[in-house]
Amino acid sequence: MGGFALTEEVCEALSQTAKAKSREIGVGVTLSISDENGNLRLLQRFGDAILPSIEISQNKAYTAAVLRQPTSEFGRIAQVGESAFGINVTNSRLVIFGGGFPLKADGRVVGGIGVSGGSVAEDEEVASAVLKAFAAL
Repeated sequence: MGGFALTEEVCEALSQTAKAKSREIGVGVTLSISDENGNLRLLQRFGDAILPSIEISQNKAYTAAVLRQPTSEFGRIAQVGESAFGINVTNSRLVIFGGGFPLKADGRVVGGIGVSGGSVAEDEEVASAVLKAFAAL
């Protein structure tokens, strides 16, 4: 497999980006980073992020990593009438709304991020900043 490692230093750098962006937009969020198998590598709660955001962010990171796609894309196929309708009730960790993204390096998924605490648009704004920082590493 490729040579990229989702190290503690990488996770910390991404956390700092999430913290800065959440402060910039004035919303408390929780960031979770998982490895490629959905196992938690980092959890950081910023500001006054609501308590449910802790579990939700972890599940967004898990979903993005193991399904290798953004949670918003997965959510589209999990809607009524679509091919994966109801899949999220077969596994309570699967999230079908935005804020989770896979982390890709050297053409493969090396982890996932999940941001929760704001609206979906706010969560995705923070996540976008994290993805941009990850791409620059």
